[in-house]
Amino acid sequence: MSTDRPASLTALPLLRGRNPLARRAETRHGFPVLPGAFPAVGHMPAIAVDSLGLLREGQRRFGSLFFWAQGFGRWQLIYASNEAFSLFKSKALDSSYLTEGGLGHLFGQSLMAHDGAAHRHIRTAMNGPFSPKGLDAAEVGAIVATSVERRVRSWLGRRDVLVLRETRELALEVMFKITGVEDDELPAWRHNYEDLMLLILNLPFDVPGSPRRRGLRARDWLDARIGRILADVRARGDANGLLPALLSARDEDGAPLSEQDLVGNLRLLLLAGHETSASTMAWCVAHLAESPAIWRALREEATSAPDLPRSPADLRRFPYAEAVFREALRLHPPVPQDARRAVADFELEGRTVPGGTLVVIPLVLLSRDPELYPDPDSYRPERWLGRKEALSPLEIAQFGGGAHFCLGYHLAWMEIVQFLVALGRMLPASGPRLQNGFPASRYLPVLRPAGGTRVRFDG
Repeated sequence: MSTDRPASLTALPLLRGRNPLARRAETRHGFPVLPGAFPAVGHMPAIAVDSLGLLREGQRRFGSLFFWAQGFGRWQLIYASNEAFSLFKSKALDSSYLTEGGLGHLFGQSLMAHDGAAHRHIRTAMNGPFSPKGLDAAEVGAIVATSVERRVRSWLGRRDVLVLRETRELALEVMFKITGVEDDELPAWRHNYEDLMLLILNLPFDVPGSPRRRGLRARDWLDARIGRILADVRARGDANGLLPALLSARDEDGAPLSEQDLVGNLRLLLLAGHETSASTMAWCVAHLAESPAIWRALREEATSAPDLPRSPADLRRFPYAEAVFREALRLHPPVPQDARRAVADFELEGRTVPGGTLVVIPLVLLSRDPELYPDPDSYRPERWLGRKEALSPLEIAQFGGGAHFCLGYHLAWMEIVQFLVALGRMLPASGPRLQNGFPASRYLPVLRPAGGTRVRFDG
């Protein structure tokens, strides 16, 4: 099944967020600039509703290097080539832009925003608890399985499920359970995380009611709650679980994580861990509803097993569920583009990129490269089956690359495969059914199905 937009929509510039009056060819630092930007907000309307189409337009017209405008004087150089993945390991660029502005309020205390010694300190301390061995020691698989089974069971017989809202609730509950957080404040946490996500927009104005002000208020609320949770864990002297493991973690030099490191990274973990997983689970449901043959294959695999997987090692028993997950992730990477900033002038394809330029790796475009994935817009889980070679860095680039590869990779893999196996085991043979056709994509703050996507689970 193709996930392209209907031709009738692609023919209407305003519905795709384009300014039909902005047609003049322009350049910036010698690189072409995409047309169609609006005054002040630039290409942000198109980035929000049609990032993939905008990127394909740029690649078709200009090749691998072109600028788009993020609005309010902010520019990004798009590197639309598979060579872009090399930027993850290049010392000519870094992640320091994540410590500034609205993004700094969201990411500035986390390992995502740091390079060098600061990043190495946080990363080496946190690697152990999030490794397959660390997840097993904290019995994370069993905790996640319980939440997944309870949530999927609640869908049985329901005729009208807002799938993204439900997967968000599930994913947030999972993050609560594995960190030992009581879920009696779940609505308040969810509300504050939704406001926190507004900081990703990185809008420059800070006035009452603005996205930045709401995001900052939410961050302060979340940080206070996380600090209280850590204090409670210390006071109880807990020995088992993910939070005790993080509190006792040490880096390669034996240094512990500071309170600031713990709060900032747990805030990001809870945010990234639930929002990105929720989006991928919702996309999986949409594709299963559109593809009866794929649903039947998943259900056959799931019902032939005695139980859900309970550890990262158990996932190997469910290759088709994993393929369903990886294909949804390929087509709909929750973070549709990653970026690095040039620390000084450097050469890219024989051209000079000025220092300070933000260079974007467009994951949503590159993961549909027809040279790597034949029939790239079609949902085909079988392309992941029967492989003998390990997944390449390009094939898991949705989780980042280099030193900044996602800390929660094994957790997300396990959670979503468990979710798919639970669907196959517990839903009726007819499977899920979409109410109003396949959902449109929304790209900000993460790539997700439109919020009004409704699914039936009543057989």
